[in-house]
Amino acid sequence: MIRAVILAGGEGTRLRPLTYATPKSLLPIANIPFLQHQLWTLARHGITTATLLTGYLADAFDPFIDAMAAEGIMLDVSREEQPLGTCGAVRSIRDRLDGTTIVFNGDVLTDLDLTEMLAAHRARGAALSIALKPVADAGPYGLVPTDDRGRVEAFLEKPPPPVAALGGNINAGTYVLEPDVLDDVPSGTPWSFERQLFPALVEAGAPVYGFVSPAYWLDIGTPERYRQAHWDLIDGKSSSFRPADFDVRGGCVLVGRDCTVAPDAVLGPRASFGNGCVIEAGATVRGSVLLDDVRIGEGATIVDAILGAGFVARAGDRIQDSIRSAE
Repeated sequence: MIRAVILAGGEGTRLRPLTYATPKSLLPIANIPFLQHQLWTLARHGITTATLLTGYLADAFDPFIDAMAAEGIMLDVSREEQPLGTCGAVRSIRDRLDGTTIVFNGDVLTDLDLTEMLAAHRARGAALSIALKPVADAGPYGLVPTDDRGRVEAFLEKPPPPVAALGGNINAGTYVLEPDVLDDVPSGTPWSFERQLFPALVEAGAPVYGFVSPAYWLDIGTPERYRQAHWDLIDGKSSSFRPADFDVRGGCVLVGRDCTVAPDAVLGPRASFGNGCVIEAGATVRGSVLLDDVRIGEGATIVDAILGAGFVARAGDRIQDSIRSAE
């Protein structure tokens, strides 16, 4: 049986103040917890059990785990006492890993074909396979060059701008590994996949391969990309979303359940409302994500913002390029 592991212990500092009370993995994307989108991706490939590696706000996952069990997706949890990094966290459950394992970073929304990736991993006799995403500009991510057989040659974390501008394949944050690649990682020590284990395996000549995929992929870790994930799902760019569950209006506007929207409110292009939102007369909401029970007062203007659950914008307020949480 394939084991799936999801790294869900990050603090999501770039999405504060939302992540002061909610783990990044549980923030909603188009009114569905982000982690649920990842689990749906696994389930489409027949994987309905996973281990969550948590630390920050670990207790917040308990109700979500119960909800997923009701869908037939079973989760167990490993809680870090101290942050161990991406690789150190997986090393901490080495005794649970008895075969080929899929590791998901906790901030990657993707339609990656896991069945095809697993098949390629096995056909090549790989110890580690890394999902790679072709991009036009690798500057924000770093490059992972491979040879003509797909074997990884190096990891270029910060290529010079002229090189990055040429584009190439980047680490897309999903890995298939054989557990013995973790055996030389020191237990209980912070350790990184990207900066420590992966380069060491390549240096040692281990069979490390890239799996290049054009499938939808987005790292949701910044406010801009968090909002972009909503527009992509509402537009149907990812198969993760089930739009029949919600009211999707013209101009890429998602309206959750039990919302009240004044007839003269100006919506979009692009907006996402959680459940129970109220948009009063003359208000404008454009390019913004509102979580549950947000109220936008009469004549208020909300542009390119993210408003946390229960936030109230007073009449005439203008909020732009901002993340706000309820008082």
